[in-house]
Amino acid sequence: MFANPYIKSVLWLLSLGGAGYGLMLLTEPSQEKIERIKASVPGASLTADQEKKALFMKKLQEAATTSTPIYRQAPNKKDD
Repeated sequence: MFANPYIKSVLWLLSLGGAGYGLMLLTEPSQEKIERIKASVPGASLTADQEKKALFMKKLQEAATTSTPIYRQAPNKKDD
C-alpha cells in the first residue's frame, strides 16, 4: 500500500502541511505582544535612511494605485 508513490506523496503533503499549519498557529504573536512591540518602537525619530525608505515605499504605493506610470508622475516638492 505504501509502495504507491501517489499515496506517499499525499501522505507527505498532508503531514508537512499539517506541521506547517501547526507551527503557524504556535508562533502567532498575541495582541499584547504586538502592542508591546509597537510601543517600544519610536515612530517620530526616524533616521535619514529610514525617511528615504518610507518616502520610496509611499511613492511605490501611490504608483500601484494609479494608472499613470511612475516616470510620468510630477515630482512632489517639499515646502520648506
